[in-house]
Amino acid sequence: MTNQLNRDNTGRSRSSKRRVWRGAFAVTLAVVLLGILPATRGGAAPSIIQGTGPNAADIQPFVDSFRTALGGLNNGVGGSFETGRREINWDGVPDANSAPNFLDPKFFNVTSPRGAVFSTVETNGNSLNDFIVSADSSNPTATPTEFGDIDASYPATFKPFSSPRMFTPRGTNIMQVNFFVPGTQIPATVSGFGAVFSDVDVSTGARAAVTRVYDADGDQLAAFTPSATSNGLSFAGITFNAGERIARVTIQTGNVPLASGKVDSVATDVVAMDDFIYGEPRAMEDHVGDFDADGGSDLTVFRPSEGVWYTTVSGTGTVRSTAWGTNGDIPVAADYDGDSKLDLAVFRPSDGFWHLKRSTAGNQSTAFGTTGDIPAPADYDKDGKADLAVFRPSSGTWFILQSSNSTVVTKLWGGSGDIPVPKA
Repeated sequence: MTNQLNRDNTGRSRSSKRRVWRGAFAVTLAVVLLGILPATRGGAAPSIIQGTGPNAADIQPFVDSFRTALGGLNNGVGGSFETGRREINWDGVPDANSAPNFLDPKFFNVTSPRGAVFSTVETNGNSLNDFIVSADSSNPTATPTEFGDIDASYPATFKPFSSPRMFTPRGTNIMQVNFFVPGTQIPATVSGFGAVFSDVDVSTGARAAVTRVYDADGDQLAAFTPSATSNGLSFAGITFNAGERIARVTIQTGNVPLASGKVDSVATDVVAMDDFIYGEPRAMEDHVGDFDADGGSDLTVFRPSEGVWYTTVSGTGTVRSTAWGTNGDIPVAADYDGDSKLDLAVFRPSDGFWHLKRSTAGNQSTAFGTTGDIPAPADYDKDGKADLAVFRPSSGTWFILQSSNSTVVTKLWGGSGDIPVPKA
C-alpha cells in the first residue's frame, strides 16, 4: 500500500500552492489518485503510479503506465521538445564514469544532455556530490558488479531493472535532482518524475525511501514512498493534472548510504536505484519570443492578409503555421496562462476584443478596450501571467485587467502621442 506523507509548504508567500494530503487509497495498476486538496490551478490532485515485484517483468507494466501518463515519446539525448519525456537507465554510461570511478553530477546535462543535474544533501559531511554508477561485467578494472566493490553482500541484495548498471549517491542517502533545458544552463521544470528502486524493505517510518517534489517557488508539492519488496524492485512515479510543474526532486534511499559494512538487516535498509523517468524539461521562466519553452526566442511573424502565424521552433528546428486572427488584428503574443510559453493572441481594434490561443488553458475571447486603444499586455500583478492591458492616448490612461483577481486597474501615465512600453 502506498504511504502518503503529510506535508505543508515551506512558508513562502504563495499560499495557493499549499497541499494537504488526506484519505486512504488502494494501489492498482491504474493511476492512483491521492486525496489531496490543492488550491492551485483548479484544485486538481496529483496522480501516483507504483508497483513492486521480485523481478523486472513484475514492475514493467507500472513503468509503461507511467510513460503513458507523461505522454509523447522518449526524446533521448539532446535537443528540446514541447512534449514527451526523458529517461536515464545508466547502462550507456561508459566505464570511465562508472565504478570504481565517480559519475560527474552534470553528466546527464553536459555529456549526455537530458536536462538532469544531481547533487547530494549532506547528512554527515562525507559526501561532496559524489555519485556511483555500478560496473558492468566487462569493465577493464574487473570491478565487481551491482556495487559488490562497495560491500560484498550487495550483489545478493540488489538487482537492476535495466541490466546491468544501477546508481547511488556516495557518503549520503539523500540526493536531489534539478532540471534544465537539456544541454543548457536554463532552469526548467517537468510534468512528472518516477524512479525504480532496488531492495526497499519498508514503506513507512524512518527507514522508508521517500521522494519529495517541489515547484519553482520551493514549495513542496508532494511526498511519496515506493511500496516495499525486500531484494526485489519497486517503482513509483508522480504526475499532476492541473498544470503543476516540478522544478526539483529530493530522493532519500533507505536510512543509510551504501558503504562497506552496511549490510541490509532489520535495522538497516540500504536501497539502490535504477531508471529515472521524467517529463520533458521546459524552461522555468518565459523568455522573449519563446513559443516552445526551450529558453530560446523563436522567429515568428503574423501575416495579417492570411491571419496566420509562422514560427520557426528553435527547439526542434521545425516550422509551424497556425491560423489565428484576421486582417486588421494586432498580434499580442504573451504568456497568458503562466506555462512559460508565449501564447498566440490578437487584439481586434474594430471591436475591442482580445482573442487568446492559450497553450495550456485553452482559447479565450475577452472584450477589453476600444478603437484607438494601444494594447500593452504584460505581467503587472506579478502572478506569472500576462494581463490584458491597453493604453488610451486620448486621455493618457492605462487600463489593466489583472489576471490574479479579474480586477480592472486604471492609471494616468502619459498623453496623446505617447507610445506605451511594453507595447504589443
